[in-house]
Amino acid sequence: MQPTAVRSPEVRFSESPAPAVAPVACDQKIAVTLPIGALDATSSSWSPDGRLLALGAHAFSRMGSATPDQQRVLVLTVATLDLRDIARGSDPVWSADGSRLAFRDGHAWTDPTADLVIYDVSSAHEVGRIAGANTKLPFGWRGGELLYWKGSELWTWRGGTGTRVFDLGRDPEPGLAIRFSGDGERAVVTVSGAWGGAPVEASIIDTRAGSIERLIGAWRLEPSPRGHAVFVSFLDHREIRLEDGTVWSAPIPFAGGIVIWSADGRQPLLSPNEFVGFGNTADLETLDGAPAGVAVPTLLQAAAFNVGGDLFSGVQYGGRGPSSLDLYRCRLVAARQNPVTVTVYYGESSFEPWAAKRDGTAPAGWEALAERDLKLVGLHPLEIGRIRTLEPSILCDQPKCPNGFGLRVVIPYADRDRAYSRCFREPYPNTFAMDAAIGGYNCVPLYSGN
Repeated sequence: MQPTAVRSPEVRFSESPAPAVAPVACDQKIAVTLPIGALDATSSSWSPDGRLLALGAHAFSRMGSATPDQQRVLVLTVATLDLRDIARGSDPVWSADGSRLAFRDGHAWTDPTADLVIYDVSSAHEVGRIAGANTKLPFGWRGGELLYWKGSELWTWRGGTGTRVFDLGRDPEPGLAIRFSGDGERAVVTVSGAWGGAPVEASIIDTRAGSIERLIGAWRLEPSPRGHAVFVSFLDHREIRLEDGTVWSAPIPFAGGIVIWSADGRQPLLSPNEFVGFGNTADLETLDGAPAGVAVPTLLQAAAFNVGGDLFSGVQYGGRGPSSLDLYRCRLVAARQNPVTVTVYYGESSFEPWAAKRDGTAPAGWEALAERDLKLVGLHPLEIGRIRTLEPSILCDQPKCPNGFGLRVVIPYADRDRAYSRCFREPYPNTFAMDAAIGGYNCVPLYSGN
C-alpha cells in the first residue's frame, strides 16, 4: 500500500481547544480482588457507559507465559464490585454500543493465528468466532464492525461476514505497534527503533479510505478513546489532529512520560517527567503546557478515566508478584496556585566551557557562559547554581567520567518540557532525586563538543 497525498490541515497555534476543568485528584483507591486464586491482570477496558470494566487476566506464573486455558476474560460491575469470569480469552475490547465484547482465544505470541470471539454481554453467550486472525496485531470496533487482521491485511467482520479493507504491506515485526482510535476510523502505526527507542517510522491509517499518511519526524502517536482525534509528538512541538482536519499545535516538545486522555476523550493530558515513584500521583498538563488541574497515579498500563470522569483505572505490573487492577475514585480538590518556577538539574560534561574542574573550581564568569548555553537551547534561567553529585573518592581520571558536579537551574514553568528534552531532571519525593542523568551518562550535553 502506497502513502497517499494528504491535504495540508489547517494549523492553529493556540491554546488547547478543551475547556478548563475543576481541579481533580484521583487518589482514593478502591480495593478489587481478582477471583480464582492468584490471577495476573494484563489489560482493562471501560465500557462506553462507564459502568463496567472488562479485564484480561491469566494464572500467575513466575516461570513464563500462561497457557490459553489459564487466560480469562472478566467483567467488573463498578457499582457493586461484582466480578464475573465470563470466558477463556485475553485482551477484551468493547463494541461502540457496549453490547458486545471481542477478545482473543489464544496467546498473542505463542499462537500465530488464534480465534477472535464475539461475545454478547446481555445474553452471556458467544455469538461469533473468527478463525485464523493475526493475533500479533490488535483488533478494534468501527461501529458494529469488528476490525481485525489476517496476515498483513485489515478485515472487517459483521454478522458472520468478513470483508477485506486493505493490505498494510508488511508482516508483523519486532517493534511494530498498531492501535485503533475509539471509533475505529483511524489507527496509528509505529515501528520502534533499537532498544525500544523513538520510532523510526510513524503513520496514521484511515480505515474508511484504506489510506495511510506517513508522519516525518513524529515519535509518539496516541489515538483518542472517543472519536478519532490523534495526539502527535515531535521533537520540537506537539499537536492534536482533530476529526475535521484541524490541527491544534503548541511549539514545545513532549520529552517523555504518560499521555492520559480526558474523560470526554477530547484532550490529551500529559506528564512530561518519567521519573515518578510507584504509588505517587503526577500533575498533568494540557497541550499548551499549562497545568491541567488533574493529578493521577502513574506507571499504570491501559490507564483511563471512565466516561463520567469520577473513576480512574489501570493495570499495575506486579514485578515478582501478580499484576493487579488499580481502581481509583476521583475527587474535587481546592484549587492550587499554578507553579511559577521549576527547579531542574543537569549533569555537567568535562568539555563544556563553563564546567567545574574535579576540585570544584570553575572559570571566571562561568554563570554567564552557562546562561548563554541555556538560552541557546531555548531556556530562560531565573537562577543558576552548582551542586556536587558525586563524591571525589569515586571519580576516575578518564575524560569519559563525569566531573562530579551538576547545574541547579530555576526556570519558568513554561520551559519545563524544553528542559526535559535536554536531559534535565526534576527530583520527586521518595525517589533518588538526581538519578543517573546527573552523573553525566547517556545525556545530551548543552554544549556540542568535538
